[in-house]
Amino acid sequence: MAYQRVEVLTGTERRRNYTPAEKVRMVEEAFCPGVVVTEAARRLGVHESLLYRWRGLMKASGTAVAEPSSFVAVTITPEPTVIDPPAVEPPEPLPPPAGPTTSPAILEVILPSGARLRLEGPVDPALAAAVVGALA
Repeated sequence: MAYQRVEVLTGTERRRNYTPAEKVRMVEEAFCPGVVVTEAARRLGVHESLLYRWRGLMKASGTAVAEPSSFVAVTITPEPTVIDPPAVEPPEPLPPPAGPTTSPAILEVILPSGARLRLEGPVDPALAAAVVGALA
């Protein structure tokens, strides 16, 4: 196997060194509200993973990074003291619960011939037997 092309790279090292101030500036710019980190990284000429790494290192070391605040200032005032509360009448007793509601009885018979008989509600047993006998 023979190589047909050889490429020789000459020149200075491609790795850039950023000062801590430059890193802080880039991280603050990339993580402002409404900024897409990928677009900011492309604009700044660095890979987005560097921005995330620098931000993590800055958080771990305690370096101030302008983060959007997730808290809102709240003022708590004491409740006014009530000297004489108004008289409260006891609530009226609830009515007794209604008895169990019964749904009408349903009798459904499917005969071997395929006929279907459905009886709902109170039905005289003699009438039901006569109907089933007639259909059978």
